[in-house]
Amino acid sequence: MLIYSDENLEVFHRPGSSTYVLATFNEMEMQANGSRFWGQRFCEKADITALGFISRRPNWFPAASMAKASVAAAPILRQASERILYGHSQGGYAALRYRRLLDADVAIAFCPQISIDPRTVPFDGRFTSHFAPSLHEDMEIAPLHAAGRAYVFHDPFHAVDREHAERIAALQEGTRLVPVHMTGHGTVRAFAGTARGLALIEACRADDLSGLHALARAARVGAPMRPYQVALTAIAHHPAWADRLHTRLGNGFSSVQRANFLYHRANRHIRDGELATARDMLVEAIALQAGNAGPARRLQELDARIAGTIRTEFLEQHQGSMGSLSVHAASKNAA
Repeated sequence: MLIYSDENLEVFHRPGSSTYVLATFNEMEMQANGSRFWGQRFCEKADITALGFISRRPNWFPAASMAKASVAAAPILRQASERILYGHSQGGYAALRYRRLLDADVAIAFCPQISIDPRTVPFDGRFTSHFAPSLHEDMEIAPLHAAGRAYVFHDPFHAVDREHAERIAALQEGTRLVPVHMTGHGTVRAFAGTARGLALIEACRADDLSGLHALARAARVGAPMRPYQVALTAIAHHPAWADRLHTRLGNGFSSVQRANFLYHRANRHIRDGELATARDMLVEAIALQAGNAGPARRLQELDARIAGTIRTEFLEQHQGSMGSLSVHAASKNAA
């Protein structure tokens, strides 16, 4: 049932048999359409009492809208024995940013951002195009937003996500970091499935850190994105091994994953001076993901570099030939 709606978000209430209420916040790929919320199927399968907060676009749940939505949700939140917030990426941000506003007992956040304000996060340009000063003033997660306990799941090998997670944990009291290696920015997908999702929630409710780490280890081993993440991570220091993994397992990568692997591998080839090989990889990446401007822009830069190298080599050879002719002519004249 839709209980709140404005220009930025919608909120749904789903009655269930659980004594706690699970408030979910969507990732940016899902947007409100008036009839669904993120995590709805999971809540239906497990018969969980839920509040689904869903954004109309990637807007990181603006504070003004959340303040009004919290008023609509307050009676449902008060009736529950526990209030658990759950979200991924922009939804993970909201689960941590609105802990106190929603009087949360537990917040479960996957790969959250501390902010998308470019002044606050100069190390992360992924989402700054969605930053709007009129919506996001003072959006940074702060100590005063903390309530209850929080669990932040992230991949430590993803340098940018790790930076966000560590900054949040340093600011917000009662925040535990739970590493889930080789899952990239898709950590939440390693916990797909009703049984695993319920086990995760129960471990967080009980503050069972050893159980959580055991769940994280089991989740990462079977995570569908793991082969891709291992191959991608290997590019930096073990490129030959990355190539072997790609050859053996690349057919199992999605087109987006293959394009991203090729893009990063091409950059390593460029660093190593292997420009022709890099160009071939960029062309293949563009064919796999035509809508991604990154590989196309990199190819333009590389073509300009190759053209400049050819021109420089030609001039050097031409100057060398002219120099040889001059020396030969001078020798003849001397004779």
